[in-house]
Amino acid sequence: MSEEDLGRNDAASDAAPAARPDLRRVRGDVRRKRILSTAVEVFGEQGYRGTSLREIARRVGISDAGLLHHFGTKTGLLAATIAERDERDRERREDSEASGVAFVDTMREQVARNADSPGLVALHVVLSAEATDPQHPAHESFRERYRHLRHQDDLAFARLQEDGQLRADLDPRRVGQLVTAMMDGLQLQWLLDPDQVDMVGLFEDFLHLLEIPSAEAPGDGASNAADQT
Repeated sequence: MSEEDLGRNDAASDAAPAARPDLRRVRGDVRRKRILSTAVEVFGEQGYRGTSLREIARRVGISDAGLLHHFGTKTGLLAATIAERDERDRERREDSEASGVAFVDTMREQVARNADSPGLVALHVVLSAEATDPQHPAHESFRERYRHLRHQDDLAFARLQEDGQLRADLDPRRVGQLVTAMMDGLQLQWLLDPDQVDMVGLFEDFLHLLEIPSAEAPGDGASNAADQT
């Protein structure tokens, strides 16, 4: 074969279409995403104890067995639902920060959303407590979740401290762990006695202890400007 023929073969090979995606896998990924999205909605509406896998499967339009096919076990589905909720929260937070919302205010938004979603909060509290058992099937996923949470905001807290908006005597690498621990305990108290535990207000009190400035109420900026004239 001549060099010219080899060149044509190489060119033909380079121009060959990419391998087609595995349609079965694509459909499976889409179905899995739909199941998780539905699970988040149902847990939010009906609560942890009130939600059945059958209801989730009914809304998705598949059988109970088809539902578990994508997650192996009920526990696998529950853990994946928590991960989906976390991913939604992360996306909202990034969108808020991109639009100019301050880092601390995105945390305030998160607490307010939790206060409106007792079913999802209960799912998180119950499953994370059960997963402390090393033999629990969700143990590793929850351990990795908390490993990530412990330090995901280290730089943000360090910037707050540099700007004089966080107590100078605190280690920014430990503040995120304190916030997570406080929120987990506060959520438990709130679930047990929601009429007596003001989760949003107590979170603001905690931020005050860290010497983080209070959120500016709507109109405060205008009022302050008027006072200075």
